[in-house]
Amino acid sequence: MRLEDLCQPRRIDTIKWKTPLLVPSFSSRGIPNLRKIHQDLREHATEASLVSAYDIYNNHLDEDAIYCSDILFIDSGGFEVEKRSDLADLYNFSEQHPKEWSKGHYLEVVGRLQPLCSIVVVSYDNRTSISEQIENAKTFFAKIPREFAKDFLIKPVDDKTEFVDIKALINYCEELSEFDIIGVTEKELGPSFLIRCRNLVKLRQALHANKINVPIHIFGCLDPLSVIAYFLCGADIFDSLSWLRFAFHNGVALYYNSYALVVGQWAQSHDSVYVLGSLKNLEYLSKTQAIMCWFARTHDWSVLDLDPAYLKELQALIGAAGVEF
Repeated sequence: MRLEDLCQPRRIDTIKWKTPLLVPSFSSRGIPNLRKIHQDLREHATEASLVSAYDIYNNHLDEDAIYCSDILFIDSGGFEVEKRSDLADLYNFSEQHPKEWSKGHYLEVVGRLQPLCSIVVVSYDNRTSISEQIENAKTFFAKIPREFAKDFLIKPVDDKTEFVDIKALINYCEELSEFDIIGVTEKELGPSFLIRCRNLVKLRQALHANKINVPIHIFGCLDPLSVIAYFLCGADIFDSLSWLRFAFHNGVALYYNSYALVVGQWAQSHDSVYVLGSLKNLEYLSKTQAIMCWFARTHDWSVLDLDPAYLKELQALIGAAGVEF
């Protein structure tokens, strides 16, 4: 599929907002002192942010302070209560026993939301057949205010299945067109970087063939080089906690000790370096989003301003995934 068709500006119709969009996420899973971190950094996440309904419900966030950005994504809480292992588990900051959580709890939180900014609501996680997931999402979204955008997160069909069946999903393009956004987690796109890119191209190609230009949201991906790769393969919206876990520097994500050394802040306390790195990450994401917006219009490779070695491998990757450029 041609790069120009895969990679272009798209619109979240209900809230009339254009993509590409990079969304800094806040979550209690893997992040200590979430309330304080959100308090310290929220005013710098001006265009978009994502918070979990689970954290709102359980008072991990100041509910009155969540409307800090122009667009607010409300996640369903499935990530916070998921029992599957995740990078967050390495940090040992997650709750050992997450509190009770259900669709009813989620709807209670959504019912309390105030229209103080543009709001995007993610469907409630459930693993069942694709057709049932679509019907469940439609029933769920029928209960939320019309002015909230609908982000349908597709999941694997059961707990024994690791990945979303893209081949099966593309048979439901007409039904998918009813949502404002189609979402999938990065880790559930496929077992390798290449297969994930191929699956994105297949999904976007099927949507394009059916004249559907709905944005695709990749959950759990915000590191710079991965974002660019998926963007070139047809994705539009990206969110993750990686901006709170690593420091972005020259296109790569570093552990904070390495970042402190690279930027000459090795004498500073970890907390000071962490705040500095997080603020710099937000600046980096804003700059990267602007570059992506420009590339989506021009398709000029020089706009990406990548190291030649990175660019060569990136082009090899997307070419192998089926992108024609």
